[in-house]
Amino acid sequence: MECVLKLNSLIFDKLSFTRLGTKNDNELEISISVNIGVNISDDNIKRVTIDIVGNKKDEYTVEVQASGLFEYKGDASDAIIQQNAVAIVMPYVRSQMTLLTSQPGVEPIVIPPFNIVEMLKTHSSN
Repeated sequence: MECVLKLNSLIFDKLSFTRLGTKNDNELEISISVNIGVNISDDNIKRVTIDIVGNKKDEYTVEVQASGLFEYKGDASDAIIQQNAVAIVMPYVRSQMTLLTSQPGVEPIVIPPFNIVEMLKTHSSN
């Protein structure tokens, strides 16, 4: 049987930008976390949450967190479902991070596309 993965809804849980000071040459530090869980109401619904936090010392902090609720049917390993679900949600989070930091006096954060499979391997080993 073929696996079918469907995005039922996408929500932004958190959008935050806090100005701490004026533009400076400090390095931007970014952390990305992924949380994958089963929705309590239905075993065939997975909630995938991606949280990206940026901190530029003495200039600003920024955070974008989004969750996708995915329905799946068929035979597939959790790893396959997780990789595909994260790959579907990530472009929305990346885009919102750029929009949130595209304001006067801030260099927009543009997170380049990257290998989701490798990120999840690193995430699971930490």
